[in-house]
Amino acid sequence: MEAPVRESVLWEANARFETESALQEEAMSTSQYYVVGNSDVWMIQLKDTESGQHKSSNEATLFAIASAQKLGMRGERAHVCVLDGDGRLRCKWSYKK
Repeated sequence: MEAPVRESVLWEANARFETESALQEEAMSTSQYYVVGNSDVWMIQLKDTESGQHKSSNEATLFAIASAQKLGMRGERAHVCVLDGDGRLRCKWSYKK
């Protein structure tokens, strides 16, 4: 997937999450993990940073869920979104209090 397309998809998904978050309580922050890549390399994006390279979507997703769950246990809302075969971000896991 080319970077401009991926960035556009991420921007649109982030805008939707920010709109939802604005309607929620302000006292609790929300973190979104995005699992993106192709058949060879998968990465996790959180805010403006990318973390690690993973060999599969499943491996990256499990890592993102474990990280998001730690934030959730500290009282934050956390979401893990995975890029599907059609190029759409799908919410795979959520922790909402």
